[in-house]
Amino acid sequence: MKRKTKFISIVLVVLAIAAGCNRSTDANATPVKNIVKINGQTYTSKDLWDYSNVVLWEMEPKDLDSAEVRDKILQDFIEHKLLLEEAEKRGISAYHDKQANPLYSQLTTEEGAKELKAVTGQYDIDANKVAQLAEERLIIDELSQLVVTNMNPITEDELKRYYESKAIEKNPVGIAHILHIFTTEQAKAQEAAKELSSGITFSEVARKYSEGPEKTAGGDLGFIKESDYPEFFSDAFKLKEGEVSAVIQSDYGYHIFKMVQYANAARTSYENVKQQLLAELYVQKRQEMIREFINALHSNADIQYLNAFTLDELFPNRVER
Repeated sequence: MKRKTKFISIVLVVLAIAAGCNRSTDANATPVKNIVKINGQTYTSKDLWDYSNVVLWEMEPKDLDSAEVRDKILQDFIEHKLLLEEAEKRGISAYHDKQANPLYSQLTTEEGAKELKAVTGQYDIDANKVAQLAEERLIIDELSQLVVTNMNPITEDELKRYYESKAIEKNPVGIAHILHIFTTEQAKAQEAAKELSSGITFSEVARKYSEGPEKTAGGDLGFIKESDYPEFFSDAFKLKEGEVSAVIQSDYGYHIFKMVQYANAARTSYENVKQQLLAELYVQKRQEMIREFINALHSNADIQYLNAFTLDELFPNRVER
């Protein structure tokens, strides 16, 4: 029982198959149609079906009608083929050992094929096709590992910038501790800015120049919510912690802000989350590097779209809706 459960879990994770398909077919077979030519190789609606059927079976009818979903599936298919072609050029496909792929080995047995049909509820599903797709994805993963081999190491400064960006992202309600200088005279605002740049503290300058009620508190507004203040206060919420704004003009007069800290400033320290952030940033940079690689393959490829199609047309038999 444990072995069967493990096998089912692998299928669900690798191929994103959800159990309980309730779509049926009729007897009107759909004709095969040429869909796209990639670097001289023509692919048909049957090829696209073999690639995407485990997803298509679980789609709602409204998704099958979506041109956006259709185009996304086609582009995923094209990228898949471009990556396999590149893997073959680099010799990855030739030396890759199918027997080292447990999912491939399991699906190509009679028992594995039966389990796949039971898990998906698709009793006409071709286990060998699913096994081949799983194998191709492993080959592409090996290619991806080669692509990122020369990725530059993440520097300490880069990691700290990422930490700060994450801190700001975690302030969804726009609450922050802000200092404010307000005056109706442009000349006074400019003089205040000049003194701030010379190193005089914000509180001293605010007491000297500000006309707002917070003047006596050195311009200290305390923690405020962005949505409770006029629109021009959004400029204050764009500042980094410790940063002072330039002079900002509004319908009321002239303003200078200082961001003291965001409401989440009591967040976990950098050192405590450093390893977690390092892992996150590595994955992000890895994905960006692979995406650039795929985009380059796509730009250099000869891709010809041959015939329009709907997702319904991919099913070997027409779908009853």
